[in-house]
Amino acid sequence: MRLPQAKLDNVTFSDALDYLRDVAGLNIHVDWKSLQAANVSKDAEINLNLHDISAGKVLSLVLSEAGPGDLLTFYIDENVLEITTRQAADQQMITVVYYVQDLLQPNQPFNYQIQNIAGGSAQVTGSGGSGSSTSFQNSQSGNQTSNTQQTEDDLIKLIETVIRPEIWKDNGGTATMSMWNGNLIVTAPRSVQEAIGGPVDR
Repeated sequence: MRLPQAKLDNVTFSDALDYLRDVAGLNIHVDWKSLQAANVSKDAEINLNLHDISAGKVLSLVLSEAGPGDLLTFYIDENVLEITTRQAADQQMITVVYYVQDLLQPNQPFNYQIQNIAGGSAQVTGSGGSGSSTSFQNSQSGNQTSNTQQTEDDLIKLIETVIRPEIWKDNGGTATMSMWNGNLIVTAPRSVQEAIGGPVDR
């Protein structure tokens, strides 16, 4: 939803949230206990004067003014916008299974075999999937398994490098990833899951 104007001059944090409830029709629940533990007050001063802006962006800016940096965060749970600290949100782990088999497929191998022809010379023939000797097929099968394993490892490493590196168990955090039968199984906070695959419904 876009707002034609969002003018918040010297209003309190709680009043700014009430404003968003009214103008955007949002169901907002605030984890005030966690916010107060992080020294974020209901009376924190908010100053914004914006035009033609989305309600989501206004909310992000309000949270940034109330708590510095990325101290505060929000997410949608069953049509309720939950506001809490990032630390509190990160303690709620969610497991999601992503089908990634299509990302793991190796290139189609070029199978070949050597045929003896008249005169003792040899001819190499090939195809996309037939005419290969058993030994070569076995070799290719082994290579594909190895390549698939490497691709799985590379995918996991890429996610750990790009999305919240500090959150993963391999880097000292608590979130985990594993592969099974072409599926990526991720146990991580909601914000991480949304960065990987979009909004998470419960």
